[in-house]
Amino acid sequence: MTAREEPASAETRSPGAQESEDGSTRQPQPGAQRVSDGKTETEDGVYYLDLVADELSLARGQIASGLSALAEAVLVRRIAQLRAQGDVALDELDAARALLAEALWRQGRPIAAGAAAGRIRSGSLERRRPVVMLIEAEALAATGQLDAATRLMERIVEEVGVDDAWRLRSGVASRLPWPTPASLRPRRPVEQQTSAGADAMAAGADPARTAAAHARLEAARQAYVANDAERGDRELMVALRLDARIAPEGIALLEPTLDDHSATGRLLLYGDLLRAAGRAVEASAVYDRAARA
Repeated sequence: MTAREEPASAETRSPGAQESEDGSTRQPQPGAQRVSDGKTETEDGVYYLDLVADELSLARGQIASGLSALAEAVLVRRIAQLRAQGDVALDELDAARALLAEALWRQGRPIAAGAAAGRIRSGSLERRRPVVMLIEAEALAATGQLDAATRLMERIVEEVGVDDAWRLRSGVASRLPWPTPASLRPRRPVEQQTSAGADAMAAGADPARTAAAHARLEAARQAYVANDAERGDRELMVALRLDARIAPEGIALLEPTLDDHSATGRLLLYGDLLRAAGRAVEASAVYDRAARA
């Protein structure tokens, strides 16, 4: 008997695999009985555990990890399967389409995302989720319907609040003037600041630049999570130029990705972040002294 014909050993067989009469290994079938705790029971009573409960959970995890393109592929396949089943899984089909819209939007494709969201049934609960409404607003803005998009944006902010609307966006670029959360707004500069560092601090206190800097910082975070260090460095560099006060957060993002073989450009960026953080600390101390005076 050749190596190709040898049956799988006990160490290489997957959990729940069965051995037929001719000695070959038979894997558990997709239609095997499932129990409520996520285990699958085969005919001989052997259980194995599903690490991912379903494809929608897998897609949610991929989107949360910044792997929106992989989530898109998983969801397109799952939607095709659900449509083939007919009208028996309409709620799951709506949930899959909502996740597909989010995956497309997070890739910077608002028009395609709006089309995916538009296929959700009008009476479905998924259609009223804030993130789906946000995607529809961005799709309207991308197609030039700014008035309708602005009205929908105001409705979202009224329902979920400024902070939650900002969290839902997660740093994705927008054509709409989303309000900046109070935690990201710069403090009002105190009059008669004489220090050069304090003057620089006040000059960088532009709400629009601060919001753009935090958006770039979040984009850098997602790039590092996706192991795209080059894109993360670019986003971090732009964020530093927009507002130097993001330097401490930038250091926390960049440091774990550095090692003895890091390129010179990455080390220079790290040095810029350290210097900017030092200047921000000095300016903050001057600002506090002036406020107490």
